[in-house]
Amino acid sequence: MRNFLVCSAVMLGLMSSGAAFAEKYAVVDIQKAATDTSYMKSQMATLESALKPQQQKHERLTKELTALRQKAQNDAKVMKQADLQKLEQDYATKMNEFNANATGMQKRAQDTLANINKTLAPKIEQATEALRKQGGYSMIIDRKSVVSFDPAIDLTSQVTQQVNATLK
Repeated sequence: MRNFLVCSAVMLGLMSSGAAFAEKYAVVDIQKAATDTSYMKSQMATLESALKPQQQKHERLTKELTALRQKAQNDAKVMKQADLQKLEQDYATKMNEFNANATGMQKRAQDTLANINKTLAPKIEQATEALRKQGGYSMIIDRKSVVSFDPAIDLTSQVTQQVNATLK
């Protein structure tokens, strides 16, 4: 009987010490939380419409370059030297225009994404910290760093909702 009481006391002590050290964790897919925000969606739609003329120009230049390349391949043997040089010059001019256009689109996209990140990053951080405190979590881990988890501890949609509420 005495052994039973000692064992019971030890077990009770182990269980209570385990409860005292119990940690509570959650995960957030930061990238998904950001891309699902209404702010990100509206900024990306604005970027897409702003880039539309440049994309159309890019497609037009692609067709023109293809046509010039095709003409050079088909007619180079029968063309006069002056015509061939003009064709090469036209091709080089179009290629420079094509590259400048592509660089312009890329810079515009990078600038927009940098501005979006500048706005969203602190908001996501604040929302995550608020949820951590609210839920009594010891730690919230980025989803990409976790191999497996219970979907019940995924706070991604809650972060998105809080950021949407903050940016309205």
